[in-house]
Amino acid sequence: MIFIILNMILGLANKFGNLFVFAFILSRLKSFRKLVAKKPVKISDKLGLSFVFGIFGIIGTYFSIEFEGALVNTRIIGVATGGLLGGPFVGLLAGLIAGVHRGMINIGGFTTIACGISTVFEGLMAGFMGKLIQNKKKKWMYAALTGVIAESMRKISVLLFSRPFEDAVMLVKAIWIPMVVINSLGLALLFVIIDNIFSEEEKMGAQQAQLTLNIADKTLPFIKKGLGAKEIQKVAEIVCDMTEYNAVSFTDREKIVAHAGVGTVRHEIGKPIVTDITNKVLKTGEPVILERCTEIRCEYKDKNCPLESVVMFPLKENEEVIGTFKLYKGIPNAITSIDVELSSGLAKLFSTQLTIGKLEHRSKLLATAELKALQAQINPHFLFNSLTVIGSLCRINPKKARSLITHLSNTFRKNLNMNKELVELEEELNHVRSYVEIEKARFEDKLEVIYEIEKNINCMLPPLTLQPLVENAIKHGLLPKKNGGMVKIIGIKQKNEVIIHIEDDGVGIKEEKLVRLMGEDNIHKDSLGINNVNERLKGMFGELYGLQIDSKIGEGTSILLRIPIITHIEERGQSA
Repeated sequence: MIFIILNMILGLANKFGNLFVFAFILSRLKSFRKLVAKKPVKISDKLGLSFVFGIFGIIGTYFSIEFEGALVNTRIIGVATGGLLGGPFVGLLAGLIAGVHRGMINIGGFTTIACGISTVFEGLMAGFMGKLIQNKKKKWMYAALTGVIAESMRKISVLLFSRPFEDAVMLVKAIWIPMVVINSLGLALLFVIIDNIFSEEEKMGAQQAQLTLNIADKTLPFIKKGLGAKEIQKVAEIVCDMTEYNAVSFTDREKIVAHAGVGTVRHEIGKPIVTDITNKVLKTGEPVILERCTEIRCEYKDKNCPLESVVMFPLKENEEVIGTFKLYKGIPNAITSIDVELSSGLAKLFSTQLTIGKLEHRSKLLATAELKALQAQINPHFLFNSLTVIGSLCRINPKKARSLITHLSNTFRKNLNMNKELVELEEELNHVRSYVEIEKARFEDKLEVIYEIEKNINCMLPPLTLQPLVENAIKHGLLPKKNGGMVKIIGIKQKNEVIIHIEDDGVGIKEEKLVRLMGEDNIHKDSLGINNVNERLKGMFGELYGLQIDSKIGEGTSILLRIPIITHIEERGQSA
């Protein structure tokens, strides 16, 4: 008898390879992962899992050893696992699937009905056991106990339903111990394997999260300066040094702005984007994984390319794609799910920091505008000159003097209301008119300002947008001319935008001076500066809405603004 028991135990133990296959398949199922993580599972997922566990119960039946008209098997492992993890519903349904199948296999007819019936109730029992242990540690111990109880239930079922009774008793005596040992051990081993799989994945996930945080900590001071800043190269170098990738690269929408690690001539900083996959990411905003270099324009195509595979994610500001982030490996088919997760996490992190940096830059510009407006409030030259003109008019033209006082008060009142994020076009034009009337009173025939604004057009724009541009045109375009000149302000509506032209026939701006005026740190000593207006417009509406300036020496300057038509501040993000 002992020899028979040992033979059955060894025979069933040879089937344990199924456990590893079973554990691997289970670990790949999304619904199963939710069960392990104790997340809510839909009824459709439970039905699918019940089917999977039931099928593995059936496989346990087929991988059995026939003994005295009965099947010595590991069927309970699949069914009980379903119940322990999925609860009574999954356990019952998996048991029903495996039990019905067992009932259809009539080997001698001796234990068929008993095993079929008991399998259903074993699954149900495992389900209630799963409810009891769902918050327990060392589940493998409870899994082993479930195996002992389940096999005991089956042997009791055999004694109740199998006839003749004497044969049933002899069978139970022969197979009870080996089936209890193997199935309880198998269930315990299966849960150990599952726990190890998920523990390793959690460990890798924690390491990846820690790596992302470390990279974030080191790159934060640099990434916020934007893709156009030279510091972006430092970000690429940090990521490359802290990871095992062969190269790391950043692009804007037109060119490579940073590259660290191995590379070719095509990867040099400043080189234009030529690859189709990069353009695809920029166009669609969706990530791309390339397992092998297939670019037609690649000079290493069909040779030993140093950067064979790449995972690429878009970089965004307020949901607008502004560039790409790439992680390269030197061998083909080397991108793993961990690479994708890391790249995705870093791209989202960098996108958030780029957006925050843009907002901080815009706040800085607004603060600069407010400071200059405050300075204008107490500018002794502007105030002195205005009051001098008004004083001289008080006797010869009191009506004109009163009008200028009104315009002067409007100008200062406008400066005091800089807390608004957007103002109506008409309000901004009124500020321009007040400023122009004061200047016209000072310079008389040397200054002419013409307004050509279409009727019934309106939009919202940042405060102090038009007045600084008109001020620049008058002071630096017209007044240097002996006979002065003319400024024309044109406003027209085109589709969903208002187009504003500010043109003068002044002295013009040299190209190198215009570059300085548009420089990031330029603030004109007498006004808010062209660059400040340009950056505030782009910061508010998007990169496409910057100033367009055309100037010719001796002929004059033309500045074009495109303002999207919005009626509420909340709409501005939709225009970018």
